[in-house]
Amino acid sequence: MNYFRATFYDRYTPLTEEQIREKLTPAARAESASPTSDALAGKSLKIVLDDGPTLEYSFTRDTLTLKEGDAAPVSAPYAAKEQGQIILFTHMIPDTVRGYNIVIDKKTNLVTVFEVWFCGFEPDKREVWRHYMFGYVDTGGSAPEERHGYTNRIEGLGTYWKDDNGTEMLYFFPSLIWSSFVELSNPRGRITITAPSDYIKINDKLYIYSRVEQEYSGTFTLEVIDLFNVRHIGVRLGFDLQDKLDYRVYEGKGKVTGWSTNLEPLTYHGTKMPDDETLKQQINPEVKGSRPHYRPRFLYPDYTQEQVDEIIKTNSKIFEGRNIMTSSNTMETSDYLVGKRFTLRFDDGPAWEYEILDTSTLKWREEGKTEWQEEIYQAFEPAPDIIVYSHICTGSKPLRCLTQAVDFSKALATCVDAQMGNGRKPWEVGRTVHFGVLETEGGPVPPAVERHGFTTDLVGKAFAWIYGDFMQSIHVYSTPESYSWTIILPGNAGGWMWSSHCFYIKLRDDAYLMSWVEDACNGMQGLFVLNPNLMHDAGFGFGMSNFEGEDALSVTTVGAYARPLAGFDILKYFENKRK
Repeated sequence: MNYFRATFYDRYTPLTEEQIREKLTPAARAESASPTSDALAGKSLKIVLDDGPTLEYSFTRDTLTLKEGDAAPVSAPYAAKEQGQIILFTHMIPDTVRGYNIVIDKKTNLVTVFEVWFCGFEPDKREVWRHYMFGYVDTGGSAPEERHGYTNRIEGLGTYWKDDNGTEMLYFFPSLIWSSFVELSNPRGRITITAPSDYIKINDKLYIYSRVEQEYSGTFTLEVIDLFNVRHIGVRLGFDLQDKLDYRVYEGKGKVTGWSTNLEPLTYHGTKMPDDETLKQQINPEVKGSRPHYRPRFLYPDYTQEQVDEIIKTNSKIFEGRNIMTSSNTMETSDYLVGKRFTLRFDDGPAWEYEILDTSTLKWREEGKTEWQEEIYQAFEPAPDIIVYSHICTGSKPLRCLTQAVDFSKALATCVDAQMGNGRKPWEVGRTVHFGVLETEGGPVPPAVERHGFTTDLVGKAFAWIYGDFMQSIHVYSTPESYSWTIILPGNAGGWMWSSHCFYIKLRDDAYLMSWVEDACNGMQGLFVLNPNLMHDAGFGFGMSNFEGEDALSVTTVGAYARPLAGFDILKYFENKRK
């Protein structure tokens, strides 16, 4: 069957500052599907910030007047939401592309202010940047010493939300600086999106969470999450796929779906960033609003078809060298297949005959052909009598890479038939999945009906993968068709994240195959078979990228040890359950 020929995410139109300013004129008031709060109407506030101007406000029901430091007063519409002791209000500043989102704790008079503005990267300005500041409401008395602050208290949290506007979401927080989410209410959904994020503690029950959809729409979201009652209020600012202003406040109820286990020391409280050189480079104190970022579209070449063909012709690395997922933890290659001859017959047509010459060389041909073709291969035995092996089909165009997962105890086979090109980019991998049987002399009789099949068994699980001393990541299997990974920071805190479409196949109770393609990133396919008894995987990478300092087509082995990290009860939020 064909699988995921479509683009992983939509293309958004670059917007200039002039276009954005025009769309923000006159100054917009955030929309709301439910009544907004009038708690500020008729009041005046003086907000003192540790890192920013003093903000002096006076409010009517729907408009405010702001005196920002020494600047002249301006008037603007605003919208507010109230949740217990918290007021969240938001407004834009007329004739600019910036505004403020302000969280006030009425009980303590402590304040967190997010200044936001459309900034992005030349020439595209649609991405919202933010600068958050801590302070307090000046009530005429002595200034409080306490402040809201950075935290890791909700690292690992998973939640489900249904908002007053009908939006349904799943959130995952496996990182200190990033998050992922799934928009369940989007009819095109079940895609996992990752976004750089902020986590701020108000108190043990209340937290501020923000994110920006950096490589997607550029939209900014800020929420106050009440974990005591599992409710939230929030604001969203950005432009949608049709370039319409998406500025709204909302409220919603939720459920905690679970937790992925934190890996940092128990005495680490996340009150400051881990000591990491890349973080220090990305969070530049001289650049207001700078934050951790991961922008794959700027990291990898956009090869043409002609360049792809030339690289395959002149620089193909087939099981040569290593990638970041190859290490001392990679499973030992297997000699299980040596000397065997067999046919893999698949239900949707393909049938391939194999003769295995030694631990690194095989011959194959399509059934009915007379000529054999010799290829380099590698094989693993991740579970008893289950062999996963991979090889390219030299001379095929587009270039194919066949990965076969064969259960010699039950005569079942699955093929992931990958190729260079996915209909969107010639250097991103597309693939087709085939299910079928093994035919071999003296082996078990192939079953008439039973096959391997797609599964939802892994949905909601979280694992830490340890590829070696210098490469670890966290996987969260967040939908039946997509997942996220988190690169680990020093001290084992969660760091940068990205996501991919994927599929999961159950070979047996002790063997699950997973395949993903890093679309909108390096375009490579990753594939492994996980043995949950061993907590170890084995598999292969295939694709085109800068390999050991040069552009190359590569097939490599991958493998890691795994640690279970609890997980999330989320399968019930997806209609189609597969076992």
